Amino acid sequence: MDIRETFRSALDGLSANKMRSLLSILGIVIGIAAVVAIIAITQGSQKRILENIRSLGVNLITVSPGTIKGTAGRRFQERTNIFTKKDGEIILKKAPAVAKVVPVVRRNLLLKYKDKNTQIIVYGVTPPYEDVLNFYVQNGRFITEEDLDTFSTVIVLGQQVAEDLFGNENPVGKEIIVNPPNNPLKRHKFKVVGVMESKGQVMFLNFDNQAFIPLTTAQKRILNTNYVDSFYIQAKDEKSMDDALAQIDAILYLKFQDDSKYTVLSQEEILSTVQNITGVFTIMLAGIAAVSLLVGGIGIMNIMLVSVTERTREIGIRMAVGAKRIDILLQFLWESILLCLIGGAAGVAAGVIGSKLITSIGLRIIPMGPASASPEVVISPGTILLAFGFASAVGLFFGVYPASKASKMDPVQALMYE
Repeated sequence: MDIRETFRSALDGLSANKMRSLLSILGIVIGIAAVVAIIAITQGSQKRILENIRSLGVNLITVSPGTIKGTAGRRFQERTNIFTKKDGEIILKKAPAVAKVVPVVRRNLLLKYKDKNTQIIVYGVTPPYEDVLNFYVQNGRFITEEDLDTFSTVIVLGQQVAEDLFGNENPVGKEIIVNPPNNPLKRHKFKVVGVMESKGQVMFLNFDNQAFIPLTTAQKRILNTNYVDSFYIQAKDEKSMDDALAQIDAILYLKFQDDSKYTVLSQEEILSTVQNITGVFTIMLAGIAAVSLLVGGIGIMNIMLVSVTERTREIGIRMAVGAKRIDILLQFLWESILLCLIGGAAGVAAGVIGSKLITSIGLRIIPMGPASASPEVVISPGTILLAFGFASAVGLFFGVYPASKASKMDPVQALMYE
């Protein structure tokens, strides 16, 4: 009996009991569908997150205070009041690889317009913020040097903030009330001078749900401080990133004599961290989903053992007319592998459809900003090959024992089996 006849015999054996074959592959279908859907969704989410981070500019560097390790059950705390605007000026002057520096202060503030209000993070920034963060005004204007010099009470709103406060009304030129949520009596009138373009969610930061005021206004009128929270720094180009990081670190170390007091982080480091985290997350979830494949494989082995027992007389007849033990072994192995491959094909299709449905339903429940910021489903050829490879391996592994048992039968006893 050649390979083609063995394969044909395996197909005949499966088609002889269609319902049992269908039920036996159900576990494989569920397992493969789960693995494909999880990998497709997590890879799509990873792709969108990385694209959003890159949209901030690959030559972006963030300088923030370091953390103080907690003791006696206390949590890690971020250092405050260590940076000043002058530190940024020194970095810009003494770091040749640095193009622009934006000092930043941020606070949770309450914004009110007529009977509407929203509590958001308001950033005190300088004019280069737009270029450094690759985030621009869509309507009106951004913060200017004149605003800084005169401590102007002007504000630029994110898209979501503008929509929450003004609906379809044009906010530019209107006045709103800004006050700290813990001090409602401290009211400040700000004039809306611009609305930012929609950028959506980047990691845990919603760019559309924030607002911007002049740095000096935030420091003197709102917070009464000379300190800044952090710096956004733009290297001259992507090739200058390593030099810029080294120069910034040297300047800060010269001041603090302790590199634990500050953190210098590049976009590439953030990208690498995100890729590592999502990669581990994908493997973990796919591993959990793969458990159902093992359950399906055990089910197939049980079905194959039942099939071998039921077809004992058939095995004896084949051996009596000249079939070799290897032919019997291959026939039952083919049956097991075919069950898993059919289940794999159905599982891939179910996984693709399921992942798209899950993503679509998830976006309706938890909107993620504009369509460009929403996650997508990524079905790579590697994922499909992995699914079929997994299915074949399960079929081979769990089919070996039943096939071996069938091939080792004594022809005489098999013919006498009732």
